[in-house]
Order: sequence, then C-alpha cells, then structure tokens
Amino acid sequence: MKIENKFKNYKYIIIIPLILILLYLILKNEIVASILNLIFISFFIYYFIKPIHRFLKNKGVGNKLGAIILILSLISLIILIVTSFVPAVFKESLNINKVIINIEQYIEKFYDKVKILKNNKSSYVILDKLGEKFNSSVIEFENKFFKSLLNIGANILDIAVVPIIVYYFLAEGESIRNKILIVFPVKFRELVKNIFEDIDKVIGRYIVSQVLLSLIIGVATFIILVILKIDFPILLSFLNAFFNIIPYFGPIIGSLPAILIALMKSYKSALWTLCLLYLLQQIEGNIIAPKVTGDSIDMHPLTIIFLLTIGGKLYGFIGMVIAIPIGVVLKVIYEDLNYYLF
Repeated sequence: MKIENKFKNYKYIIIIPLILILLYLILKNEIVASILNLIFISFFIYYFIKPIHRFLKNKGVGNKLGAIILILSLISLIILIVTSFVPAVFKESLNINKVIINIEQYIEKFYDKVKILKNNKSSYVILDKLGEKFNSSVIEFENKFFKSLLNIGANILDIAVVPIIVYYFLAEGESIRNKILIVFPVKFRELVKNIFEDIDKVIGRYIVSQVLLSLIIGVATFIILVILKIDFPILLSFLNAFFNIIPYFGPIIGSLPAILIALMKSYKSALWTLCLLYLLQQIEGNIIAPKVTGDSIDMHPLTIIFLLTIGGKLYGFIGMVIAIPIGVVLKVIYEDLNYYLF
C-alpha cells in the first residue's frame, strides 16, 4: 500500500515534466503557433469587450444579439482605424528610409569625432565595434519593420477569423465552459468551476487595465511629440503604446525610437523627449496604474521579470506579452487548489 502511495506521488513528478516538454514541442510547430496566436488575440479582444457585453445583458439585450452588436461595432472600428490611422502610419513609415540615412550620417560624424582616440587602440577598437553593431542593428530593424508591414496583407485572412472567434466566446462562452467541465470527474467540477471564475475575473481585469494604460500612454506620447515637433508622432506614439503592454521592459523599448528620432533633430530635443517620456512613465507607474490595475496580478516584480525573460527567450515579443497572463493563470490555480483542497 505504501509503495502504491509513493508511486501515486512520484508519477506526477514524472508526468508533469513530460506534459510540459510535449506542450513545448507542440507550440514550436508553426501551424499550432499560428492558431494559438489567433486564439490569444481573440481572447484579448473578448476580455476587453466583455464588460460591455455584460452591460448590454443587464439592460435586457439578448446574449447572442449583444454579441452581434459588439462584433459589428468592432468590425466598424477596425475599418475606421484601417481607413484613417493606418494610411497615416504607412505614410510616415515610408520616410523612415530618410531617417536611416540620417542615422548613418550621424554615425559617420561620430566616427570622425573619435578618430583622435586612434592612439588609444583599446578605446578606438571598442567604439569601432559598438558603431558597427549599432549600424547593423539599425539595418536589421529597417528590414524587419518593412517585412512586418508587408506581412499585414498576407495575414488579412487570419485577422478576419478573429471577430468570428470572439463572437463565439461572447455568445457561447457559458456553453463552452460547461462542456469543458464535463471532462472532469463530478467531485472536482465545482472546484474547477471556481478556478475558471477566478481566472476569468483576474485575466479580465489585467487585460482591460493594460489596454487602457496603453491608450493613455499612446495619446500622451503623441501630444508630447507634437509639442516638441518630433517627426513621425503617430508611428512613434503607436510604438510606445504597443510596447507598453509589456511591464518594466516595454516602456523602455517603446521610448527608444522616439528618443533616437529626436536625437536626429538635436541634442536638446532628445533630452526633452527623454525627460518628458520618463516623467510620463513615472506618472503612469505611480499614479495612474495603481488606480486602473489595483491588485489585478499582485505579483512580485522579480517574478514578473522572470516570466518576461522566459517568455522572451521562448517566443520573442509574443512570449513576453502572454507570459504575465499565463503566470497569473498558474498563480490563481495554485492559490485556489491550496484554498479549496488544503
């Protein structure tokens, strides 16, 4: 009997790593990764518009009718953005090549200034290597940026599927959850139901708060760049808002392009841009974020950094975006199991 109990305990130690390895191998498959990306985007949109769907239900609008209204509104919003915002961004992005040339000229001027260090070979070699690395990074960024713009057209069909998935999440969410519950033994169904509800609440709060914060950052960045007369304000504010979704690292990554473009104008502009964007991040982090997010994730900063690092190593930018929600889900599952079972 003791041997059987030991086997029951140890089998989980063996099975769980095997499941994780299998999951990793599945996720590395491009087709699976593409499908999961669609589901993730759909979940993201679903959680963002879910409070509106709930509001419509409370006002007496039917579940499916409310979902249809929201999806049609979502499609209309996407069309509005595509017809007004995207052309402006694309127009700005076409002038990026001029900026790349300016950056290269800036680097050449920098080389001329450090030629006096030739006598100090070690310093000159270090600066030369840094210059080469920076130059290659700029060219690589340019190539990736234009490649991503071209890929938007290729992914239109995938994007078109998202509203359909979101509709079923809204209209059939309860039914889908009940069907999943049937898989579990009867005695665990109440526990699993509670876990689902807690995950739903926490993830919903987190996604809504992150989107709202990103919108605030995007608008504020645009105002700052327009006031400072920095080129490409729409594109740069969009990038800053987009990267702001990632905690800690995102605001730094998102601010760098704006500071770099400002540097092409003058040192003074770059300094003002740096100071104002830093001030904006401090206001967002210390005043706005606590009021918007509250205790939506309640994780130690080191845990968040650890999750972001793992997510980035495995799946790049997308991995960093989904790392925190996955961490939140695991945290909720652990806390609920600990609360209900022990």
